[in-house]
Amino acid sequence: MKHFYWISILISAVFLVGCAPTPTPTAVLTPQASATPDHSYLSSSGIINATANAAPAQTSQMGFLISAPVKEVDVKEGDKVKAGQTLIMLNTPDLNLSVTAAKAAVRGAQDQVDLLNYPYTKLLHAGQIVHVKAFLERREQAADQLQSAQAALDAAQATLNEGTLTAPYDGTVVTINVVPGQLIQPNQVAVVIGDLDHLQIETTDLSEREITYVKVGQTATVHVKALNQDFSGKVIAIAPKATKYNGDWVFKVTIVLDQQPPGLLWGMSADVQIQSEQ
Repeated sequence: MKHFYWISILISAVFLVGCAPTPTPTAVLTPQASATPDHSYLSSSGIINATANAAPAQTSQMGFLISAPVKEVDVKEGDKVKAGQTLIMLNTPDLNLSVTAAKAAVRGAQDQVDLLNYPYTKLLHAGQIVHVKAFLERREQAADQLQSAQAALDAAQATLNEGTLTAPYDGTVVTINVVPGQLIQPNQVAVVIGDLDHLQIETTDLSEREITYVKVGQTATVHVKALNQDFSGKVIAIAPKATKYNGDWVFKVTIVLDQQPPGLLWGMSADVQIQSEQ
């Protein structure tokens, strides 16, 4: 009986322990390490690497605002041209006639003004020759007609000038897309010129992470693959807007060489190393 009593007490104690609430664990806060800039794409010396191409400082794709047959192509691809030099002329006989007629109208109006501006006109009055000034109103009308005729001539000349393409700056003719006799359409690219004496290096793959460490004035080393040579230069411009390249958003950085090497051509590829600020 005593054994039964002690066994009952033992069972009750085990039951009470099993039913006791489990203590809630106390949360422990672990301090987080502060974020640090990711320099994994930089070399130990702070160099940013990029691919690039040579491109002119200036390029122009030029065309006409009017449609007419090509009369003359006065240059060929590879020619060096001066600012204002004629490149291509269209055949526009109707525009030439308009200018000729406008010039004749100006001459006629000028003659009338000159006649009415002559100080005196001779009149016979009571058997006597007297001199009187021309009527002021007629003189003003003649002056207005001359002004209108000159405006018409200026407009005709401006339209005729649209039939001639001239070089906007000193450069080299890169591409000619027309031949004499061809009917050209408005805004069709007829000729491309570029300033090949001042080529620059333009990067193609600098990401948004890398561009934050590039500044205008930083030095750069440019390896032109075709020439198998290294050249020094500096950053002169950073594009304010990203463009899409091979699925990534990239920023163009422009580098001018300290001295343009012989043999460097538009479109040659290069590897660039920019000394960045970390």
